[in-house]
Amino acid sequence: LYPWWLMKPIYTKLITAVLSTALLCTASLLAEPIEEAAATTDTLQAFQLSFQLKGFGLSAATEIRLEPTTTPNEYQYSNKTQALGLARLIRPNPATETSRFLVHGDTLQVEEYQFDAGNGDKLENSSIRFDWDTDTAYSNHKNESAELPLTAGMLDRMSTDLKASLDLQAGRRPQTYTMVYRNSARTYHFEYQGEEQVTTPAGTFATVKYLQYRDDSSRATHIWYAPELQYQPVKVVQLKRGKTNGTLL
Repeated sequence: LYPWWLMKPIYTKLITAVLSTALLCTASLLAEPIEEAAATTDTLQAFQLSFQLKGFGLSAATEIRLEPTTTPNEYQYSNKTQALGLARLIRPNPATETSRFLVHGDTLQVEEYQFDAGNGDKLENSSIRFDWDTDTAYSNHKNESAELPLTAGMLDRMSTDLKASLDLQAGRRPQTYTMVYRNSARTYHFEYQGEEQVTTPAGTFATVKYLQYRDDSSRATHIWYAPELQYQPVKVVQLKRGKTNGTLL
């Protein structure tokens, strides 16, 4: 799900990395339920995650929220990233990513996805409207539009991250997810790799490890999920042709 930002220039990479990895960094991590929002639903527990990403002498702050909307069984999953310090000279405006979906049992039915890079460049922005009446996804990326056939269970980038964690919380192992991304449909597989202790700047966690990959890609990702953090990822290692290409803690 996350390899595209590794191809960006080094300074841009720092800022966009957070957007692509949503729940994947736990340095300076603070996770807390949103009690007021959680009280309105018995389906998903609303939460907020705040953390900082530091590297290359630059830093960024990210806030991730899951909360119900005013529509029954509907949720919004959002990610807001603000560059800090010198990095703010490169990206003064926050970048935002939002997924809005309905919950039907253990299924997330995505309605809309928006990504705004926050730099005024519309070619980096993406939007998707999921029309389940016609089983069509109306996608726009780099000002180019595409209509894609929808099949049951198809997600967007953010809801795919969330669905893997939710499946783990429900005692199910993540296996295969298909998402609409950049005007195309992509299928990712999750392969269980065992249990490990992982030490991060936020502490040491007992985790379950998964390999995430696509059949038609030379890239793959190892992800370590922490049960005590509601199965949020605490470590991510990106691979290219079997070799480490980037690590997030």
